[in-house]
Amino acid sequence: MSYRTRLLVTFLLFILGINGLSLAVQYELARRTMYDSLRAKALSVAATTATLIDGDLHRQLQTRDDENSPAYHQLEAALRRARDANRRDDTYIKWVYTLMPARENPNVIVFGVDAEESFADKSHVGDVYRRIEGAQLKYGQEYAETDLHEDPWGTWLSAYAPVKDSTGQIVCVVGVDYSAQRVTLKMRPLFIGLLLSLLIAALLGVVVAGVSATQVSRPLVALRTAVEAIGRGELDTRVEVKRDDEFGAVGRAVNAMAEGLREREVVKTAFARYVSGQVLDTVLSSGQMPAVAGTRRRVTVLFSDIRGFTGISENLRPEAVVELLNEYFESMVDIVFRHGGTLDKFIGDGLMVIFGAPVDDPDQEEHAVQAAIEMQREVQRLSQKWALEGRAQIRIGIGINSGHAIVGNIGSNRRLEFTAIGDTVNLASRLESATKELATDILISEHTYDAVRGAFRMRRHGEIHVKGRTEPVVTYSVAHAPDADADAVGEPQAELALA
Repeated sequence: MSYRTRLLVTFLLFILGINGLSLAVQYELARRTMYDSLRAKALSVAATTATLIDGDLHRQLQTRDDENSPAYHQLEAALRRARDANRRDDTYIKWVYTLMPARENPNVIVFGVDAEESFADKSHVGDVYRRIEGAQLKYGQEYAETDLHEDPWGTWLSAYAPVKDSTGQIVCVVGVDYSAQRVTLKMRPLFIGLLLSLLIAALLGVVVAGVSATQVSRPLVALRTAVEAIGRGELDTRVEVKRDDEFGAVGRAVNAMAEGLREREVVKTAFARYVSGQVLDTVLSSGQMPAVAGTRRRVTVLFSDIRGFTGISENLRPEAVVELLNEYFESMVDIVFRHGGTLDKFIGDGLMVIFGAPVDDPDQEEHAVQAAIEMQREVQRLSQKWALEGRAQIRIGIGINSGHAIVGNIGSNRRLEFTAIGDTVNLASRLESATKELATDILISEHTYDAVRGAFRMRRHGEIHVKGRTEPVVTYSVAHAPDADADAVGEPQAELALA
């Protein structure tokens, strides 16, 4: 949203807010005054009508059959006179009736006499009085309800007054109902008037905001254009500053920011050539140089290497060697990242990958083996492609081991590298070297095997003796061909000693 639009909206919301609040208060006061007036009138009608009802006659009404009695007709006529007398424009009483406790259950309120002539709307003696919503009836009290209530005939503002017999006992209550629809009709002119006032205020706000926004939008357009260009990487962009006010100060700040970003980008580009991506990201995100420290954690380390690459490179031009390695590494790194691995380093024609650091990965062993399988299949695809192009074909060996290692920023205050060190890393490297002698493409240790057992097609492939270890390391080969045999774990096929 542009500044002009925001300013327009701000003015408009402010004016609407102030006027709307004022008008809402006025409307609520008027509504409450009208309700209080109607409640007072309804209560007056109920109380006056109650004086017209003979309580002793009303006590004679027990069942619907009593509607044919002289007592009922006399009471009905009295209610109708009261109703008709109060059907005026200022106070239009819709219903007038009496309510009394049921003979069978005094806790149930039923109708007594209803002044309504319409058969469809008339309630009869003994019909249960029900409400759908609203406060319950306070039987026996003289009062006008504060809020509206809803019954099967609509929504009403009602008042009630008790009727007593000659002994002073309450026989029934007179109820009068004022339609909520009439309240709405009475409030509509006031509402329309207040709404028109609000619309006029809004139009004035639009005019004022439009004029103000036009005066300040021109320098903002120049600033926005410059900032957008800087955001696209055009760090040589500068704002032409001709003002001494706040906009001029912002323009000078934008120019200084662009210069700082240009210098930072130069430093970042140069820095990235010497440090790993993890260290670079740490420096940029924290704003501080990383500490020379590491933590002990469980990781899975993968080493891969191109077999016989020295012989291959001797028969190729240097440019062809670089082109082959770049295409190979491009594919391998994509696979590593896709499976959540961290590229530690390139080692000539090989690479070292860490799974489980710097971000924890509970499925690191499975992800490492999946990456190895996909790397082997990708090498097969590349070799087939290169063969059609008359270029060299390659094979790679991959070693994987899992265990604890020291992981973190290793080095000095002048030169750091995010890496892993320890026996776990050394054994993974030895496993990669052993793939040649054991004639397999993917070799994993028993530590990795225990974590992925049953998830891949694997075969116990032999034992290797590693320098510094008294016990041999059991190894397993992982099948990577799509049509490979099912899982099988048999006797070791070879035993190899590695220094």
